[in-house]
Parts: sequence; structure tokens; C-alpha cells
Amino acid sequence: MRPFCIFGAGIVSTSIYTALKDTYHCKPITFLVSEMKNNPTQIDGIPVKIFSEWDTSDKNIVYLIAVPESHHSIIADLFRRKEVSKKQIVFIDNNRENQIVGDFCAKSSLFITIQQMLETERPTIEVFQAQSHMDRILQNTINSHKYICPIQVGANLTDKVFIDRRDNIGDNISTKNRNYCELTASYYAWKHSQAAFKGLCHYRRIFDINDEQMGELLKRSTGWDVILPYPSIHYPNIAGQHLRYINETDWCAMRLALKETAVEYYNVFDSIFQEQFFYNFNMLIARQDVFDDYCNFLFSVLSRTEELTTPKGWERSDRFAGYLGENLTTLYFMANKDRLKILHAGKIWLT
Repeated sequence: MRPFCIFGAGIVSTSIYTALKDTYHCKPITFLVSEMKNNPTQIDGIPVKIFSEWDTSDKNIVYLIAVPESHHSIIADLFRRKEVSKKQIVFIDNNRENQIVGDFCAKSSLFITIQQMLETERPTIEVFQAQSHMDRILQNTINSHKYICPIQVGANLTDKVFIDRRDNIGDNISTKNRNYCELTASYYAWKHSQAAFKGLCHYRRIFDINDEQMGELLKRSTGWDVILPYPSIHYPNIAGQHLRYINETDWCAMRLALKETAVEYYNVFDSIFQEQFFYNFNMLIARQDVFDDYCNFLFSVLSRTEELTTPKGWERSDRFAGYLGENLTTLYFMANKDRLKILHAGKIWLT
């Protein structure tokens, strides 16, 4: 393999780096970033350098652009200004990321992918796709998967109705959508869906599982309990993941809520957050009993956290509960990874 650099120092780049290192046994010369602000100075002992100061005269070096796909055009302009040949640039788009990280997960004994597990019945399934009246219009879409059920979230916060299924029927937390984000759809699924398998995705983030694959998975439904997106991989661990989105007061309130309502998870919290793997976006597809147990845990902790925050959670309009939910989702499934049959799949970003 030719020498290469990885542009980026965030979640995408560290995930790609780990997959390449462990699966293909290759490492980059360096990581490159547009600026050092909020970026580490090294990742796993490999330096992180500013791209504008990097010597691009060596035409043999390949540059892997490992940042969110929405930033690719901006990065392309940076390379164009430094006259880097297009032949030297490889953009890690959704398909490449899923392939690279998927190969890593398939090789690792820690994860099972859907490609490794396919089996005879077809239980019912509802995967709720959270959509809000505040969502921006998407430029690229795909044909809707039959197992995906769009649901309007935050329906109590607007007079606009654009989906028949809404999160404000019966027992609901629709008015908390500004805090809980997509989790108001998870609450709906918990309280109102009787499907054998149920789950959550987003208006612009869905699982990379087509209808044919899902049909095969449902035929083999005794072979798995939950599907999660490939985890993001952090250095040195996920303990500081919350610092970007969650203030310390809310973080401490959540920890206290865990201690009060789910002490068995509180007791393993520190050890799990010393690991590298983090499940973003609150996305999952799970057997009904697993989904309901997860939701009972999740919403019990978040409800108590609301009471412990200052100001109280229901007096605010930020996304604290949604961000805390990602950490609790990670905690729940990492704590239960030995008793649950967990599959992993890629995700598709719609832009």
C-alpha cells in the first residue's frame, strides 16, 4: 500500500484508522486537520498536523478524507488550493466507511454483523423514523424501506400535521421533544407498538439494511436480539465523549439518577466508559422484550435526571436528554453485551 495520510481527527477518522490498522495492518504517516482548535495533538501516538503547513510535494502520498460527508466539498477546496492531484485523494463516503468499519467488525470477536448472521420466520417489525416539522428538506433520498414507519415527533409543539402517525397519542412525552429529540419516538414505540421487533432511526439517518436483508434477518429471528449501528471508536476512551455536548451539571445529575434508579448500571459505568466504543444517535432495532427493557431503563434514568438538573429539565429547551440518551444507550448495550446477541450494521446518511 502506498504511504497515506488521514484528513480528520474526529470520530470518523479514528474509526477508519482503527479499522485500517487492525484489519489491513497499515498506519498513516500523520493525521491532518484544518486547524488545531478542539483537536488532539496525536492519536494513538501518531501526530496530528495542520494541513496548510503540510508539504504536499510528494505525489506518491494518498490522502484519505475521513470527515462527515457533508464537509467533503469544503475539504476538496482546501486540497485544490494546495494543488493536490485528484488521483491522490480518496473520500471516505458512506459506502466506503461502512465497508471499512464493517470489515473490522466482521474480523473482531467483539461484534457480529448482519452479513455474518442470516436465518426462517417473519415476525412483525416496526422501525420508527423520527421526523419533525423543523427538519430541513433533504436533497438526496432513497426508496423507503417497508419496515420503516415514519412518525411525526414533537407533534404537540406544532399545529402542522404531515404524518398520520404522531408521538402525541395516549401515554406520551411529545411536549418534551426539544429536550428528548428522537427519543419521543422511542417512548411511543415502547408504549404503543406491539411488533415482535421495533426500533428507531432518524429522518436523515437510517440503517444500511434493505428490505431483502431485513426479510432474511426476520426469518432467522431466533439468532439475534438487537441490531446497533457500527460503534464510533474513540481515543483513548469514551469517558470524555460527553464534554462536547453535555454540561457537567447535567452529567453529574445523570450519574446520581443512575445510582438511585439503576445501581447495577451505575456500578459498571466507570469501567464501560474506559472502553473505546460508543453507540451514537440512539438508533437500534430490537426484540420487543429487549427494546422495552432498554426503554424502561432509559426513561427511568432520564426522568429522574430531569428532576435533579438545575434548572429542571422540563423548564429548558435544549437537547440535553437526547445527548444523555446516547450515553445511556451505550451503557445499556455494553453492559449487556454478554447476554444479548447483538448484530451490527452500517448507516446511511441522507443529506
